Amino acid sequence: MLTRRELLKASLTLSLAPAAAMAADNRLAAEPLAGHFTHDSVRLWVQSTAPAKATVAWWPENSKEDDARSTSVALREREACAALVDLSGLAAGTRYHYRVQLDGVSATAAAPRAFRTAPAPGAPPAPFHVYLGSCAYTEAMSPAGNPYGANFHIFDSIAARMQADALPHFMLWLGDNLYLRPRGKFLGEADFASAARMEARYREVRALPMFQKLFAATHHYALWDDHDYGPNDSDKSFVYKSDALRLFRQYWPNPDTGSPALPGTWTSFAHQDAEFFLLDDRSYRDAEKAPYAADKSMFGLMQMAWLKSGLKRSKAVFKIVCNGSQLFSEDENGHHSGWHNYRRERDDFVQWLATEKLTGLLFLSGDRHNTQVFRIKPGDGPVAYEFSCSPFTSRLSKLSKKDRANPRFVEGLGVEQHNFGTLEFAGSGSSRSIVAACFDADGKQLWRRMLASARTGPDGEPV
Repeated sequence: MLTRRELLKASLTLSLAPAAAMAADNRLAAEPLAGHFTHDSVRLWVQSTAPAKATVAWWPENSKEDDARSTSVALREREACAALVDLSGLAAGTRYHYRVQLDGVSATAAAPRAFRTAPAPGAPPAPFHVYLGSCAYTEAMSPAGNPYGANFHIFDSIAARMQADALPHFMLWLGDNLYLRPRGKFLGEADFASAARMEARYREVRALPMFQKLFAATHHYALWDDHDYGPNDSDKSFVYKSDALRLFRQYWPNPDTGSPALPGTWTSFAHQDAEFFLLDDRSYRDAEKAPYAADKSMFGLMQMAWLKSGLKRSKAVFKIVCNGSQLFSEDENGHHSGWHNYRRERDDFVQWLATEKLTGLLFLSGDRHNTQVFRIKPGDGPVAYEFSCSPFTSRLSKLSKKDRANPRFVEGLGVEQHNFGTLEFAGSGSSRSIVAACFDADGKQLWRRMLASARTGPDGEPV
């Protein structure tokens, strides 16, 4: 007969067995993301399939793993078992390796993951690359049963190009990075019908195999547009806007976004001699189809004041303004989304540019399911360009006669196939420039052109 002590021991062993089995089965839900980085810090995103204590260990690439430093964070069920992990005290201009453990058990493959830090402040600007694009629909069919997504290998094409790229790089996701889908014959309740459905969609898309190589290949920054915010063409009236913001912040390792007075996804960050301004075109957006009014806006007074102030005070050679919707498209009948439907706000900004005469300015956007480049000449100020890059995989849209009739449209740079873009920062001093390029889903270059430079010619063009 078992003693009381032996019975208690057996009981504890049986009660702990399910927990041990659960811990052994726990794993990373998706590839970790390296996000915002400076010369001495990096922000990582980590998610597991069940609650756990995640431990991140990191060490310089040219050092031994035995010298690793580590930090831990709780992955809680109420936060979708996801967390942002901030690593600090790093060496400038250094590539690091890292591993993730869940409850003390290694959760990454044999080969460690990698991230890098930016050069030290004051160092001469060095060449670097930025990869970009928008509109990533992840199913072949829409909920209504219509063909909608294709060429999903584009993400592996981007990752392969990054892995062959000898220069430092990071990626900008320019909105519609996932699609909160409407109800249809292949989908019951719409993804944006509840916070729970939105959260399930975020988790589902983040774990898709098509993204994992790309997630591991570089650092990532993101902004949103309507489909990763709510319904099509959604605006500030969306009932779950606070949940949309919570999920965006939870899943993207951006710099801190918004402010207590103006919550949102807007933020900025600097890298070498470039400063990037990521706009929030949904949280304060009036309805697109609302009749004209002097105060009808896409961004709102406070966000526009922040943008103007940031651009004016910036010491960066290049100032990159990024938005989900197109900024300098035209459509007099309002058939498609864009800042042209908020003309008073846009005209005010263009007039401000004409007065300030900013150099080294470049705009980035997506949304339209085709790629376009716009040339902007504010008064007698320098020329600026908008590179609107879309789509990764979503249904293609032909360039219309009205698109081509836009006086700002640059002929020869329109693309009507799945594509992604790059920005090449190179040169030194007055020869520093940004050369943009566009590639098809297989990684074949479609066009290449200088879109910004440290100096301009007599006609205001970058040279």
